[in-house]
Amino acid sequence: MRTLRSFVSLLLLVFLFGGVRGADARPFRGSTKIYVILCQTSDSGAAPQTIEHYRNLLFASGTGGLADWWHDMSYANFDNAGAEVHGWYRLSRNTAQFTALARFDKVNACLDAARTAPSGAFAVPDGAIRYVVTAPSVDLFGWTGGAFLPFDFDVGAVAHEGGHGIGLDHSFSNDPTYRNATWAAIGEYDDPWDAMSWANSFRATTPFGDAPAGLVAPHLDRLGWLPRSRVVVHGASGAAETTYTIAAINHPEAPGALVVRVPFDPGDLFRYYTIEFRRQDRWSAGIPADTVLIHEVKRNSDAGGVPSGPQIAWLQRDLSRSDKAPAQTLNANGVQITVMSVNASANQAVVRVRSEMADRCLQGFVWREAGPADHVCVPPAERADTRNENTQAAARRQPGGGSFGPDTCRQGFVWREAFNGDHVCVPPASRDRARASNAAANQRGNAARVSYGPNTCKPGFVWREADDFDWVCVTGAVRTQTRDENAQAAARRQPGGGPFGPDTCRAGFVWREAYLNDHVCVPVASRTAARNDNSQASARLAIP
Repeated sequence: MRTLRSFVSLLLLVFLFGGVRGADARPFRGSTKIYVILCQTSDSGAAPQTIEHYRNLLFASGTGGLADWWHDMSYANFDNAGAEVHGWYRLSRNTAQFTALARFDKVNACLDAARTAPSGAFAVPDGAIRYVVTAPSVDLFGWTGGAFLPFDFDVGAVAHEGGHGIGLDHSFSNDPTYRNATWAAIGEYDDPWDAMSWANSFRATTPFGDAPAGLVAPHLDRLGWLPRSRVVVHGASGAAETTYTIAAINHPEAPGALVVRVPFDPGDLFRYYTIEFRRQDRWSAGIPADTVLIHEVKRNSDAGGVPSGPQIAWLQRDLSRSDKAPAQTLNANGVQITVMSVNASANQAVVRVRSEMADRCLQGFVWREAGPADHVCVPPAERADTRNENTQAAARRQPGGGSFGPDTCRQGFVWREAFNGDHVCVPPASRDRARASNAAANQRGNAARVSYGPNTCKPGFVWREADDFDWVCVTGAVRTQTRDENAQAAARRQPGGGPFGPDTCRAGFVWREAYLNDHVCVPVASRTAARNDNSQASARLAIP
């Protein structure tokens, strides 16, 4: 069912899971502790829900609530370990008085009630993330580091706003007629397969109200929750056309790529299509059918037309259909995508992709065009010189031919040899340049091979790759060290285990903790360095 809950949609910038890590802190992986304060007005009745209800809704595993949703969406890369719920605390103000307060005065009134309660008093630590939940329901809003919630909030509202808190923007569609509110942009909220279009999302029923159908691949990719080995970049291998078997993104146990990125703009390597498959089950049981989803991922442009800002995901709808269902074919920007088949029993789909991106030069280079099929990438000045050489070819040949046949060059000239059979006569320096350009072709060509996605590192940094989900940017030396630490992992464990289980380290070593449950044993200095690298991760991204 697609409905609009405008009171939820109005919350654009809530930050529920930021705390120590900012809203742009990605790749986002680890635990975030949250404090929940329950408060009620002086004239309200009995507490409408128990503390245990909110623990189960938000933080307990196996209850069908938010913790399970985040666990499944993140492929177990994110949790709220250590979160606490406190209350109910009785305010001195009645409902009318409380409602009349300014928003943050409401927040502070509840925090003060908790701090000064005659029994069970609790003070939220400075800088910690807090949810304030009230009875009766008087408001709903969020801010950097917390949220103010009605007592009857559902999983979907918190999942959506939590997505903002870890750096996600709203999702869009390419439908130029869709606008679900006067203040919304065209296409905004029109991806019901995605939590970031809540409350216009397909829904799953939980014991705690509705939950979104999931997060789409561009958002999982942005957060660093897709394993590197299962992200395929079309054209990176040099092939213009490839048929892919992709696994349902909500069935990672199935073999195949989880997402195919299809870059198409050498001038903006952060613009591309993504292809994913979603099965109609699990959290996505409420979607209309098993569906392949194609998104265009791009940045907004500044006043001068230069791409800037965060990447936004745009669902590609088939606008020729009355229901504007997700496009199952695409032919745009030099890219052709066709969904060939869906195999529900295998949780897989087959798609065919064609793009000429593998034959495109990196920005700053152009095809040399020494001949019709010469696509070696060179600086523009070299192409201009090559064209001039071609126009002078006849004048530089030996009249009547010579010892090398009719293409024998005049004295002082040699064949250019930019390709087999290239007998254009040029100065020796031009032949040397052509050979050098041929040798550098792999570095200058195939822009697809350097389209690294949302977690591209700034120059001078590379992915650490401590495991298949590790997209943190570090120096090359740190990546080499990390690989060495992984290779020595078994030798540094205590034989037979110890007080910390089978992964107990030998004396002098500690768990690295570069990510959740990283039990590779390393020197203490390596653990400190990993924590520092994690804290710097966002600042080292090409698009921070």
